[in-house]
Amino acid sequence: MNYRGHLTVGIVFFLAAYATLLFALHIHVSVADALLGLALCEFGALAPDLDHKSSKIHRWSYAGSAFAGVAVFLALSLKTHDILSAGVLASIVAGILALVVFLLSNLKHRGFTHHAPGFLLFVLCTFIAMSFLRNSSFLQLPSILDFSPAKVTIFGAIGYLSHLIADAF
Repeated sequence: MNYRGHLTVGIVFFLAAYATLLFALHIHVSVADALLGLALCEFGALAPDLDHKSSKIHRWSYAGSAFAGVAVFLALSLKTHDILSAGVLASIVAGILALVVFLLSNLKHRGFTHHAPGFLLFVLCTFIAMSFLRNSSFLQLPSILDFSPAKVTIFGAIGYLSHLIADAF
């Protein structure tokens, strides 16, 4: 299946999960949870193909690593006014992300990332990243942007599972 198909399946799974949380389980989902959850669900729907060098997500991932580094630099330097520390931390974040992409790209396609260990690693990393983003002292989110790391991680996990299920057919 190509990336458009995975994105479409990801949206369908997101809408089903959103409706289930809201209507069947009566769990409140804020606007921030829904929007960030949709973004993570779509990322999760493409993430298993990071091991495939010609996939869209793989081709976008190095630029995404650089973008994440720039975002960390801007957030830290604006908050702390310490450009050197912000630059060092931003470089570390961008470097780690690029290294992960490089390592994943050297794995067999439909290997690690298409099985339980890859899924569990994705969920763990997503939850840690979202918890850090939500609780970081350098990023003061307005209350309208307040989100639940657990809820958005669930949406990301659902997107990842949508990819694995779609590939099974």
